[in-house]
Amino acid sequence: MLDETDADASATDISVERVGPGYLSLLVDGTSISAAVEPLDGNRYRVTINGRMTEVQVKDERAMLLESFGLEAAADAGEAEVRAPMPGLVLDVLVSEGDTVEADEGLLVLEAMKMENELSAPGPGTVEAIHVSEGDAVEKDALLIELDLEA
Repeated sequence: MLDETDADASATDISVERVGPGYLSLLVDGTSISAAVEPLDGNRYRVTINGRMTEVQVKDERAMLLESFGLEAAADAGEAEVRAPMPGLVLDVLVSEGDTVEADEGLLVLEAMKMENELSAPGPGTVEAIHVSEGDAVEKDALLIELDLEA
């Protein structure tokens, strides 16, 4: 179920029901829509609605969160920047420059909107530079940590 807080959703109320192998029935703001769904590779699907075909990629919460931080879930090798997703206060820096990190390993804890948010590495690599310290107030999109990701 999606609601008006979903930034990418133009509909305010969506429900989905499987009606057979490869077929879904969607109820979008009270309007019934039939869809044919064909799995492709990974988490991609070909969806056909009213004769119009498109390919979609399904993302889980983690992938969408990483994307909102400016990182890709399956990060390519090379430089990666971890930026503040919102204004906040750096509570703890969990790594040091030169540290080797694994995918999803915590890098720092940012307090924002009275919640503690642990920002994690998008993939395995090395911490190249840390641009903040414990107690620093940061603005949205501030550069926090630079990583060199492995291939």
